[in-house]
Amino acid sequence: MSVNDFINKKPFKSHNQQMKILRERGLTVKSSDKRALEEHGYYSIVNGYKQLFLQRDSNGTPVSPEKYLKNASFKEIKSLYDFDKNLRRILYTPLMEYESNLGSEISYRFSEEYKEPHSYLAIDNYSSDKEKIVSIVKTISNLSNEIKRNANKKNAISHYVNEHKHVPLWVLVNYLTFGELNYFYSVCTDKIKRVIASDFSLKYKRNYKTEIKIQPQSIETLNILVNYFRNSVAHDEITYNKIILKTKKFRLIKQDLKLNDFIVNSQSGVFELIVALKLVLSKKEYYDFVKQLYKLFDKYEPCFQSVSFAAILHDMHFPKNYRAILKVK
Repeated sequence: MSVNDFINKKPFKSHNQQMKILRERGLTVKSSDKRALEEHGYYSIVNGYKQLFLQRDSNGTPVSPEKYLKNASFKEIKSLYDFDKNLRRILYTPLMEYESNLGSEISYRFSEEYKEPHSYLAIDNYSSDKEKIVSIVKTISNLSNEIKRNANKKNAISHYVNEHKHVPLWVLVNYLTFGELNYFYSVCTDKIKRVIASDFSLKYKRNYKTEIKIQPQSIETLNILVNYFRNSVAHDEITYNKIILKTKKFRLIKQDLKLNDFIVNSQSGVFELIVALKLVLSKKEYYDFVKQLYKLFDKYEPCFQSVSFAAILHDMHFPKNYRAILKVK
């Protein structure tokens, strides 16, 4: 079979042809919209964000061939694209802040418990749960490999290797991804997890003048959420409607925060992430974060006519009483 025998089911189409196709499917497209296609591409804008604007059958499935809702416009799809891009920018700062805080907590409390050089490479210093042995070995391997990768570079790790013959954990954690920090926390001993959770409980009390008891499992659930959305933000993926299918322990976060007017589902989205971050951010950081979200909502709500902005918030898992739950004026 030669190359010529293959049929190209997705042949190249010019920007003008792309606009014609969209118009034939019922989407309002203006000549000025061509610039957005030129700058960002059809795939990024249309394929990424069209779902909300498609006509659907009685089962909620997009009709075939594809048709757009009455009065739906390319401008609306582009607005959702821009909304999501700005959402990622707003999420970035609190996610990075928590990443720094968690790394600091892990390195301090682990080093406090195990003071020997390279104690983080000893398998006996981790959880005794036999089901976690694979994760423990992976964590130790990641830590060792990170030292090897940086040993000959001009940075803090190479300095400690050459000058002190060992790398303190509080140096090493700065070179770990959040996924690696997440693994590290998950395989720590129950004692260290409890101390870290207690530290965050104390910080919460100082910030909000309210005493709560954050559970270690709540930190684990938060870490799963943060790791998932951290990757989405870092790789410019569609974020506003991201869903984690199973986060059963999220109700523990609800319990920790004493949220009685919030119905917890088995799935978690952007709203659950925002709620959970309150456990670990300072009051100022959290309030600034939520206020930026409110400004984003106010800016983009008027941009949608064929769909309601409430539908977008619904995809983000925001309940109707979200302002009362978040309690940020």
